[in-house]
Amino acid sequence: MADNFSIAVENLIRKVPAGWLNSACEALRDFSSAASAEFVLQHLPGTNNADLSFLMTEVVRCALGKMSWEALSWSIRTAYTTYHRCQAEQHIEFLWGGPAPASGIPARRIDQALYDLIARAKHKILLVTFAATQIGRLTCELRRAAQRGVKVRMILECEQSSEGQLSHDAMKAFPQALIDAAEVYYWPVEKRQRNQSGRPAKLHAKLAIVDNTALVSSANLTADAFSRNLEVGVKVTNSEFLRSAKSYFEFLIFDGTLCKVV
Repeated sequence: MADNFSIAVENLIRKVPAGWLNSACEALRDFSSAASAEFVLQHLPGTNNADLSFLMTEVVRCALGKMSWEALSWSIRTAYTTYHRCQAEQHIEFLWGGPAPASGIPARRIDQALYDLIARAKHKILLVTFAATQIGRLTCELRRAAQRGVKVRMILECEQSSEGQLSHDAMKAFPQALIDAAEVYYWPVEKRQRNQSGRPAKLHAKLAIVDNTALVSSANLTADAFSRNLEVGVKVTNSEFLRSAKSYFEFLIFDGTLCKVV
């Protein structure tokens, strides 16, 4: 019974509208424990949604004789609240750059999502990028955040450390005032592995973590990446993912793989 009941409730709460659920739970609490399943189903709030009727019928039949209708009400309500709270805490949003997606696809541009996150930042910002050029608006948003007391940390690729694999030093894209206000880290060339041709590894990650939201994408912090290149990314709100991502870079700083620019 337990497995069938859990599956039936899960199927219901994934699709049930909040308003109808509230009314149904209120009705269930008023039914006598002796009420039959047929009576309960006939006296629940009406709906023209055949799928919803079927899902609720499955829940009622699984619960019949195993719990009171009031207990069923609270079981459904608790499951619904828990499910939607977890959904809110683990949101994933598709982002794009370059050719616009079809109008039916709900998606935001990568740069706009990043600007919005930085504009609302309250505590910490971490930016990791390979390249950075022509980013006037991003620079302005970061300076405003720093002026609000937000801690800004940047991990950037350097022309010297990449030994010519990066044509423009990422650090040079940011004004000195922002560099002075932020913590800036780089990956020293002597700490990198080299390929068979002798070229050093690249700091190729593209990541932003703003408070409790991460933005991972293929886009560098450049005008081409934001407005012309075909790029994709995701905005992630997930506590376990954020904890792992933050810990990874904290460890690289702690063990000296990444060094602070002084």
